[in-house]
Amino acid sequence: MKDNILIKLMLLSFVLLLVVALIAYATSLPDKKSDALETAASQKIYNILVLGEDSVAGLCDLTMLVSLNCASGDVNVMQIPRDTYYNFTDGNYKKINGAPRALGVSKFAQELGESLGIGIDYYLAITTDTVKGMVDALGGVTLNVPQNMDYDDPDQGLHIHLNAGEHTLDGESAVQFLRYRSGYVTGDLGRADAQKIFMAAFVKKLGTKKDPILFYKLLKMISDSGKMNIGERDILKVMKDMSGSGKGEAYYLTAPGEAIRSEKSGAWYYILSRSCMNEILCERFGAKNDFDLSDKFVDKTVKRFYDIYEKRCEYKVHTADDIENDFLHIN
Repeated sequence: MKDNILIKLMLLSFVLLLVVALIAYATSLPDKKSDALETAASQKIYNILVLGEDSVAGLCDLTMLVSLNCASGDVNVMQIPRDTYYNFTDGNYKKINGAPRALGVSKFAQELGESLGIGIDYYLAITTDTVKGMVDALGGVTLNVPQNMDYDDPDQGLHIHLNAGEHTLDGESAVQFLRYRSGYVTGDLGRADAQKIFMAAFVKKLGTKKDPILFYKLLKMISDSGKMNIGERDILKVMKDMSGSGKGEAYYLTAPGEAIRSEKSGAWYYILSRSCMNEILCERFGAKNDFDLSDKFVDKTVKRFYDIYEKRCEYKVHTADDIENDFLHIN
């Protein structure tokens, strides 16, 4: 019993500093029956913004929202593609991956929450160097590389060479896996699915560890990377609120929308679907207001953008079991 409590303490604490551990904790809780049929908006939900920063360019390869439902124990992970149109400045660059650098992580978290109609309780930004160190500290992460990955960008010092099949990736090769996108037909959407595969594999490996020294080593890597608003009291509060939840499920999805090329600039943008985002944010993230009341995610003067914004775009929600059993196919 003592070991079990220690494992949960380690996992929950680390997840508030790295969301994947929170997923592992929430889905390992004992199963409890619940008569609650409330919508997400009426339940206690913690929303966490996780950013993965490129150590070279300072842009965000990962913008991810995570909700922890304290009634059901469910965890929802939604990735927002890096090319998503987001009007955060008066300049020409209108992609969400540049907003944290331009605004600062704290201001971006506040502005993004307002645009999405949700409260963002905590935020955390880590770099690819931090991910590399954590994977090495865990002794590698085993996953299935869906296809041969070969890409070189000398300007960024980025060299990716991985063969298809099952591998135990060290920190360097894990970063290669996470950053690869050029060979996917769907580009950044393919990379988002690869990130889901990595998260599921990381959680599985982390769940096998019971070493407090390793835990504190990982914790220090996160805290040294710098940009977060999570403290010890926050960890204890979430633990208390989670203590009565049932056995939850982890759900992974990509924010629904479509990619389109600007006729004016030639740049590719990903336009979110307003109705689908409203649906997801209400059901899974406890939204109190409608999505995008300030029109940050669309330029209404560009008809092609607005047409996507106003239509329903299909999306899939994957469980951790789906991903582990290779039911998520990357194009």
